[in-house]
Amino acid sequence: MIDRRHHERFRELLDSAHRFVLTTHVNPDGDAIGTEVGLERFLISRGHGVRVINQDPTPPFLKFVEAQDRAVEVYEPSRHDPVLAEADLLVLLDNSAPDRLGRMERVMCASAGKTLCIDHHPTRETPWRHNILDEAACATAAMLYELTRACGWTPDRVGAQALYVGLATDTGFFRFNSTVPRTHEIAGELLALGVDPALCYREVYERNSAAHTRLLGHALAGLRLDAGGALATIRITREMVERCHAESVDTSEMTTALLATDGVRIALLLRELEDGRVKVSLRSKGDLDVHRLASGFGGGGHRNASGIVLPGTIERIEAEVIARATELLADGR
Repeated sequence: MIDRRHHERFRELLDSAHRFVLTTHVNPDGDAIGTEVGLERFLISRGHGVRVINQDPTPPFLKFVEAQDRAVEVYEPSRHDPVLAEADLLVLLDNSAPDRLGRMERVMCASAGKTLCIDHHPTRETPWRHNILDEAACATAAMLYELTRACGWTPDRVGAQALYVGLATDTGFFRFNSTVPRTHEIAGELLALGVDPALCYREVYERNSAAHTRLLGHALAGLRLDAGGALATIRITREMVERCHAESVDTSEMTTALLATDGVRIALLLRELEDGRVKVSLRSKGDLDVHRLASGFGGGGHRNASGIVLPGTIERIEAEVIARATELLADGR
């Protein structure tokens, strides 16, 4: 549960501001977009002016979360820097790390003195003046739900759906260890407000393109098993992406198929990026802390779901990460 002092601070900050700008990390996921739209609906209900501005566009499978008349804006310095400068309060959601803001890092750090950060990720040193942080929370959406309910808000259907998507996606639709009794209580309260869980699941997970399916097939064909079958690894090279015409395909959930393999406890997906770097997605079961592994390479995330981006060849990075993952499995935590 969020400390009561945070509830009071949240209410004080809202009462002291009128013009808000909301933002999140690069490549926004369900929790990021869900909390932005949820907070946007809350602020609108209180008569505040609010704009949502992100470094990257909303992924197609999350567009249904946005209100039809209020699309999330994609950051353009000449257009949006004045908007951020004129805002009374900036709210950074589902991210506390400046280096995960992309092109918005400079302007956000320049306004750190009027920024509120609400996040549940393991936190490094942050420049933000106001912070509501809870690493024990299952999702930033859960934190925002508690904060806004404490202010007397009952979400409308758009807001309820947005918060549900944030909650559900960041808990793997309630299968991750971060899921606690209160997680289901919040989900139940949101369902009672008219959220359709089947629609949310279908929009997020059942709208893969043919290119995605082809790319997944190519990647799975190269499945590598180590540590006695407890570590599964797949690669996605630039050549594979081009062959499948899958340039814009989101590969983050491809690890689900690996973890579904009997005996696998850690899944790694390595993808070559256009700029010569390699993105590594790490997922684990139980108490195996892949965040600890990722942080050793300068990455981050959660205990069971983290990410790394590294320069170098996919072969070298694969060997290094597999070696560390094997050590993690031997250590057992």
